[in-house]
This record gives sequence, C-alpha cells and structure tokens, in this order.
Amino acid sequence: MTHDPRGPGSTFNPAQAAPWRTYGALLGAKDTFAADRKAAEEMCRTLHGVPVKEVTRENAAALIRAVHLLAGQGHTQFADLGGGRPMNSLNDDNLPDLATVAEAEQPARQWLLLDSDVSAVTAGRALLGGAGVAVVQQDLRHLPGVIAALHDHLDMSRPVVVILGAVLHFLTMPEAQLLLDALWEELASGSVVVVTHLTGEGADPDTVQAGAQAYRTLHDIDIYPRTRQEITGLAARFDLRPPGVVQTIEYEPPDAGPAPVPGPHFLMWVAERS
Repeated sequence: MTHDPRGPGSTFNPAQAAPWRTYGALLGAKDTFAADRKAAEEMCRTLHGVPVKEVTRENAAALIRAVHLLAGQGHTQFADLGGGRPMNSLNDDNLPDLATVAEAEQPARQWLLLDSDVSAVTAGRALLGGAGVAVVQQDLRHLPGVIAALHDHLDMSRPVVVILGAVLHFLTMPEAQLLLDALWEELASGSVVVVTHLTGEGADPDTVQAGAQAYRTLHDIDIYPRTRQEITGLAARFDLRPPGVVQTIEYEPPDAGPAPVPGPHFLMWVAERS
C-alpha cells in the first residue's frame, strides 16, 4: 500500500473509496461515488451477521446526542477533529449535522471542523460557512498543525468540546495516544473529549479480521479495531464521565423511538479535562 503522508483523502480521487464517503454511504448519503458505495456493500458482505448500516447510524446518532447534551450544559466551543463531510440531513435518516445541533442550543457557538480529506473540507466550507465556523484541512497525525488550528480558531483559555468520532481507529495506538496527550496538555480545565471507536468485541474474531483486511484493501489505509481495555486506556489522563466506556446504544439513549439494533456497536466514552 502507498499511503499519502498528508492523510486519507488529501488528494481527491473519486475512484478510490474514502473513509468519510464510505461512512456516508452506510448512512445513505446522496452524494457518494461508486467506489464508496461498493466499499460499503463489501463491508456489509464481509461482516456477515453484523448490522453494519444500523451500527454506523447509531454511531452518528450517539454523537448527535452527545453534542446536544454538552451544548445544553453550556458548552459553546467545539472542535470536530476528523469530522468528515457535514451530514446536513443528506442521508436516509435526515440526521442533522453536529454543528447544527450545537447551534440550536448555543446560537453563538464556535465550531472548528478539521479533516485531511480535501473533498470533506470543500463541502464543509460550503455547507457550514458563516460566523463562528472554521474548516481546516489537516491530518490528525500532524500534531503541530492540529494544535495550531485549535489556537487559531478557538479560545483555548476556555473549555472546548473535542469530538473524535470514529477516527482514532485509523491511527496506531502510539499515534492515538500522542494526540490525546497533546489535547490534554492544550485544553483548559472543564474541556470535554468525546470518543467513539471501532471494536471487535461482540463479534467473531475471524470476521473482524476479515473486515479490517477488506477495509484496508478498499481504502488503502490501515484500520485498528480495539478492545474495551485499549479504548478505555486512551482516556487515561482524562476523567471519565458516567456512564464510562459503553456501547453507543447505551449512551444517553432516547426515551422514545425504535429500539436500538443489537450488535457489536462502536464503544464510546466522554471524559473531562480536570
């Protein structure tokens, strides 16, 4: 494999499936390419017995619930790191974009969207353009660039909500830990980090391995499903908020609506910088 050192999708290539576009295809997004739809179909085929589309949608819904809750608690600064293309309701479930969810609670919110994918950044600037929004192209592995973007667009002397939704599993464990360590050093007390992460727990190990290999082949990037212990370890320097490390279906579930689909869901934690 030949990886672009600037990060996934940093060079536009519609013939190559991109992580955020495959994620969008699983959500039923209307603006994906054939390569992304093929990748989504292949992941569903390879991970037989796993409700891939439903699990992906629940991951998106859990992030929406987290942002709604945190904005409702008074948070006004958000950094969506590796956030991909804003959903903007262009999907089967009409899921709102996270920035819109925060704005509904906090009209004066400040929002930073950062991603390495040039098409996600271009779409983000078109869909989220306006006061209080910044969209930056940057690879999460390039820590000086990530930290510079935070300081350039947010007031780092005040609390910030950092969202790492379904992105840390694209980093090696040392890379993921370095990112979280850097955030811990830079974030003000009272800041919150929200993480959702791919896990193999609850699924057949051979199926998980086959799914990871298929993802690498289709996207030309590595992906690392991790255990609950490993995902919990990433929060070591932060203070976990209740309910701790849980499946996305267990985080602030809605009081009404259809029952969540059982399956090996993403694991999730929300933690505070004390």
